[in-house]
Amino acid sequence: MSNYIGAEPSYGVFDRQILAGNGTTTQFNLDFIVAQPSSLLVSIDGVIQEPEYSYTTGQSSGVAHINFSEAPDNGARIFLIYMGRQVLTAQASAAISQTHFDEFNGNGSTTAFTLTNTPVSGASENFMVYVDNVYQRNGSGLAFQVSGSTITFTSAPPSGTKNVQVYQLNGVNTLNTIADNTVSVAKVQQGVFDQAEDDATALAIALG
Repeated sequence: MSNYIGAEPSYGVFDRQILAGNGTTTQFNLDFIVAQPSSLLVSIDGVIQEPEYSYTTGQSSGVAHINFSEAPDNGARIFLIYMGRQVLTAQASAAISQTHFDEFNGNGSTTAFTLTNTPVSGASENFMVYVDNVYQRNGSGLAFQVSGSTITFTSAPPSGTKNVQVYQLNGVNTLNTIADNTVSVAKVQQGVFDQAEDDATALAIALG
């Protein structure tokens, strides 16, 4: 039976990401979106970093990132552990992992606009749409419909700057699970388990 530091994952393992410092960069992209800094366990050269003080997290244009208060030294090895009860999934796009916002300029003639993220569903409960600050109803014969990444209005929104606002609400991730006894040694990068063991040792020492 395997033992875990902290909460045991329901499925799979805690995801890990490795970064390298260069002495100047303070912001790095993350592999996954996190809700808050404490959702990450961060180590720089084996020294655990304090959330909110040593680093913060955020996102821009649907890409999650971590911001360090000081640039990690050149050659510093940074490892991140995504904490929580992790399941094995394909990386979630921003369209299905959190609320997404688009703005468009109406011109009085265009009815179809392309969303920057393809929604999980075109169902009405997945959207909040406003034209000139007036809420629009979704559905056949109503104000708009969504198909794929296109939102089409029944009547063209009037001319204006960013007067069409589309909120995509939270969706549900599609799980891609791995069947038991299907991963061969050839599919695992050489040395990955040795490195994971070293990181786990550093983590155990840091946590006492």
